[in-house]
Amino acid sequence: MFFFDIKSIFLDYENFQEKHISNSSKLFRYNEMTKVIEKYKSCFQITTLGVSTDNRKIFKIQWGKGKKKVFIWSQMHGNETTGTKSMFDILNFILNNRNHDIVCLMKNKITIIFIPMLNPDGSEFFKRRNAVNIDLNRDLIYMKSMEIRLLLKELNKEQPFISFNLHDQRSIYNVGDKFFNPSILSFLSPSIDNKKTNSITRMMSMGMINKIVNEIRKILPDKGSISRYSDKYYPFATGDYLQKLGYPCILFEAGNYPGDINKRIIRKYNAISIFLGLYFTSSIEEHEIKHNYKNYFYIKKNKNILLDKIYRNVKIQKNNNSFLVDIGLMKIDTFNIKKMNLDSKFEIVDIGDLSSFFSYNEIFSKGKMFYNKKDKKNYPTIGETECFDII
Repeated sequence: MFFFDIKSIFLDYENFQEKHISNSSKLFRYNEMTKVIEKYKSCFQITTLGVSTDNRKIFKIQWGKGKKKVFIWSQMHGNETTGTKSMFDILNFILNNRNHDIVCLMKNKITIIFIPMLNPDGSEFFKRRNAVNIDLNRDLIYMKSMEIRLLLKELNKEQPFISFNLHDQRSIYNVGDKFFNPSILSFLSPSIDNKKTNSITRMMSMGMINKIVNEIRKILPDKGSISRYSDKYYPFATGDYLQKLGYPCILFEAGNYPGDINKRIIRKYNAISIFLGLYFTSSIEEHEIKHNYKNYFYIKKNKNILLDKIYRNVKIQKNNNSFLVDIGLMKIDTFNIKKMNLDSKFEIVDIGDLSSFFSYNEIFSKGKMFYNKKDKKNYPTIGETECFDII
């Protein structure tokens, strides 16, 4: 049996990364994807499943002739682009290495079914929700959206062995609560009920996550780690719904890394984690995947204790009363339709004692005074942007 040499794949990543997808922005819009997809028609079966609310095509990319089907979709939240980029990196590896041992193994053992942009309307404008503001990941009971109906129709038709639901997670998550340790990747085996019952289906997804995590740890960076996403039961959510139906489902959550604002580094780790999932599905049997599934629970949970920026020990003043506080901010990205790019700003989200929080950027103010030039005031307000001085 050929073994996946994760360190070699990691070192070779820049050679198979899809260069037509830029690393200079978090954006990956529908019109860009339709251009990139053209080069894959020679090697992959590409069809149109249907159209979105705003009449954009939803594509299906299929490859392989194996009995085990791996059903993958990305950008059900239109502003979560890393999964789509990472999958095209893997497709590019397959396209340019058709005689590679890994590619030959996967081709014979699995069939990949990939929906690269389930929410093309949201993707075109970097919006989480679809064109009528439905969160596709909370639409699995009544299925009001056209996009979710297409997804479920295809999934029931293909009856996959396992499915990968690709997301991005916000920069708020830390692994553990002892020191700054941002979650660079997070995984979830969704619950099937409020009791968190370990069904056979859930054992499959937990076992697969355990195997992926054991390997990915070998190439972790100096800062950051792997975490387990909250398994709170959401009956309307895609993963919870599918696992309850008996379809094993894994959520891949592309996290964050210090200084990696456009997720260039995260894209690499994410691509390799998905690659590992495809390899393990190809190379081992179901009982081996489920073996030691309980180790999934030893993966540390992510903690919502990170802010993008914290000003420490700032003096604020109102009505002749002075206080020393911490001021926490988060980075907000919005799509600028005129410039067709992202505008970014920092917004105050918390004020007070933030000693239990960590931050990607900490500024120690040493008791200096907060001053908002615009409003000429010496105290901050939740929701205001970073248009102040510390003097």
